[in-house]
Amino acid sequence: MPVPVSSLSVAVQGIADFLDSQFGEEVNITVAHPQRASEIAKGAGATAHCLNLFAYRVAHSGFHADLGSDQAQFLRMHILLTPFPADLDNAADDADIRILGHAIRVLQSHPVLPITAQPLPGTAIQAPRTDYRLEAIMLAPTMEEINHIWTTQGGDLAYRLSAAYEFALIPIEPLTLRIEATPPDTLIIDTRMDAAQGRSDFTPVSAVSRAFPAADDNAPATASWIPVQMLVSGEVLTNALAISATTTQVDVAIAGLPGESAALQVTWRLDDDSDTTQAVQLISIGAALLDAPEARATLTLAVPPTAVTGIVHAQAAASGAPIPNSPFGNTLNLTVN
Repeated sequence: MPVPVSSLSVAVQGIADFLDSQFGEEVNITVAHPQRASEIAKGAGATAHCLNLFAYRVAHSGFHADLGSDQAQFLRMHILLTPFPADLDNAADDADIRILGHAIRVLQSHPVLPITAQPLPGTAIQAPRTDYRLEAIMLAPTMEEINHIWTTQGGDLAYRLSAAYEFALIPIEPLTLRIEATPPDTLIIDTRMDAAQGRSDFTPVSAVSRAFPAADDNAPATASWIPVQMLVSGEVLTNALAISATTTQVDVAIAGLPGESAALQVTWRLDDDSDTTQAVQLISIGAALLDAPEARATLTLAVPPTAVTGIVHAQAAASGAPIPNSPFGNTLNLTVN
């Protein structure tokens, strides 16, 4: 072969293979120009009629206008389905109409190809490749267009009744495929009070920074809500509190979906800049408002002897454990005196 197979040739052969599966041994499916198909049907030793597929036009998809030269393009292909009866003694006078009518009925019943097999191109093309299925759309070309097709075939080929179909969309892979960048899994949103501060250096990540998942690790979050928490100091709600090394519990206010649970976890920063995390504590949600009395709860602390600060994280919980990959709510800051 002069060149390897392409998605264009695989598409046409896929259509031919499908139609061939819908006819018996009395009809052969050919992919050729009409003159050649006529010669096959009339040739010596012909034992079956022919249904020929003649690809006569290739057009752009009509959209995907912003694709670059290193991205897959998408095409529409117009194919003429023409029956060529063979010179058989037992052939019916309307064999060509029967063949064409059955082909139209088959494509009407199965407008998307292939119908059961894997998408094209299967194993015919290795990477780079794009899997695709073809939609068969019957066309109504003008008589001038049909006449032009037949008069340009040469020889003494007579006009034959045909059906024109558009098969779309067929991807055309570039010689060098663009390497698409992976979605970002980390982003930082930095807000400043005014334009002057906006021109200063970027604020580094610190204890008051809040983390939200930005990447899909094939394990999407299953929680539909995020807990909101605050520390309680007397009658004041705060996100920062100073405690002593002997403190064993603090009061917190947690808001969310009443009846659900929140998982609170404290991460302690030690004086050698290492971190240690205490066990998760589950707290039932009693109110949707932070200042409601039912939102108050007690968080147990296990302060390490060398702890300097602590950060309280909260996320939704279910079945006695944090919901995997569920987003965290706001953080609370503890300072050990």
